[in-house]
Amino acid sequence: MLRLGVTAPLKQTDRNLVLKCGFSSKLAKEGTGAAERGKEERREKQAKYNSLGVDPQEVKCDCIGPPDRQSNLRKVRYYVPPKETSLEQRYRETREATQDWNQSFWASHNAKFKQMKEEFVQLRLKEKYGSQATERRTLSADEMAVFYKQFLDDHRVVHQEYNREWYKKNANNILLAARVWMQQKGKSR
Repeated sequence: MLRLGVTAPLKQTDRNLVLKCGFSSKLAKEGTGAAERGKEERREKQAKYNSLGVDPQEVKCDCIGPPDRQSNLRKVRYYVPPKETSLEQRYRETREATQDWNQSFWASHNAKFKQMKEEFVQLRLKEKYGSQATERRTLSADEMAVFYKQFLDDHRVVHQEYNREWYKKNANNILLAARVWMQQKGKSR
């Protein structure tokens, strides 16, 4: 049975981590006596997301961590079933690639946004207060609205390209998910 979107919070000590159980409860129940295929690759992937503190192989579901400081997106450690088929592996790897692409885009975009915002604020404060701008002063919401509109106008094409690429990647992920579901349905008969 394919279960998508079921989440369960962990213990109080792990309050920033959520388990997303449900890629395949059937595969999760097959046990840990599977072949040694891909163990090293899994270790590398796990080391990459080590900051989450929970091993998806132990809890047998995807682990969703706290928001990343740069991208503001939550990192996901994907569960690798012991008898993962090549199609399931392709689906998982495609999801990981989409997540990495998303993390990279938003980390870079947000860094650029913060830098430009700081420059804007410093420039406006110097214009407004002159030499007294070094004291802690802020701009009003209306003054900041000028920056936000300018930033969005300047980055309109970048956002359109991002959205177009994001739709393509997610459409591909949905098609792969449907193929995995049909493959699992075929096995259960």
